Amino acid sequence: MNPWGSQQLRVRDVSSGATVLTTSAAEFDLPTSAGKVYVVERTAKPLSTYTPVRLTGSANEGEKTLGGTTSTLGMARTPNPMVNNTQLTYDSNWHATSGRGYGDYNDDTHHSTTLNAVAQYTFTGTGVAYLSERNGDMGTVDVYLDNVFQATVDLRVSGARQVQQTVWQRTGLPQGTHTIRIVNRSTSVGMVDALRITP
Repeated sequence: MNPWGSQQLRVRDVSSGATVLTTSAAEFDLPTSAGKVYVVERTAKPLSTYTPVRLTGSANEGEKTLGGTTSTLGMARTPNPMVNNTQLTYDSNWHATSGRGYGDYNDDTHHSTTLNAVAQYTFTGTGVAYLSERNGDMGTVDVYLDNVFQATVDLRVSGARQVQQTVWQRTGLPQGTHTIRIVNRSTSVGMVDALRITP
C-alpha cells in the first residue's frame, strides 16, 4: 500500500540497487522470497513543477523568511553587539561614572587608579574589541583572553581626550564562550567604556 497517497514512489531492490517499480498507485504488489529486501522511496518533485521566487532587498546578514514555508535564509544578526561597561564584573577597586558629556558609549564609564584592579566579561562569539577613552592622565592596562595574556595597552595620549577608542581587539576566535579580563597596571587611570562582540 502507498502510505503517501498520490505521491510518486520508487521501490528499489537492496541487493542489486535496481529500481523494480515506480508508481503513484495507492496499492501495489511485489514479488517476495526469503531474504529479499526492498526500499520504498518518495521520488523528488521535478524542479519544473516549482514556482520560482526572486528574493530582493539590501545585502545584509539579517535573517530572511520565505513566504509559505518555515525555511529561512541568512543568519540572524546580533541585535546589539555593544556591551556597555556596566555589564562587566569588577572587583571593589573600580568606580562608575555617568553623565560625563565627553561622548563615551552610553555616556558612562568605569575607571580605577588601583594597581591590579580587575574587570572581566564572558561572551559568546568569535571576536571582541575593548573600547576606552585615551587621555594624558591615563595609564596602562593588561588584557587577558581566556586566561592568556594578550597585550599591555597604553591609554595615555598627548593632546585632546579621545573617546570610544578601540584600544585592543581580537578576531578569528573559535565560535564559543570566551572571557576577557582587563587589569589596571598603574596608579594612573585605567578605564573601560564598552566592549564590541563579534558573533
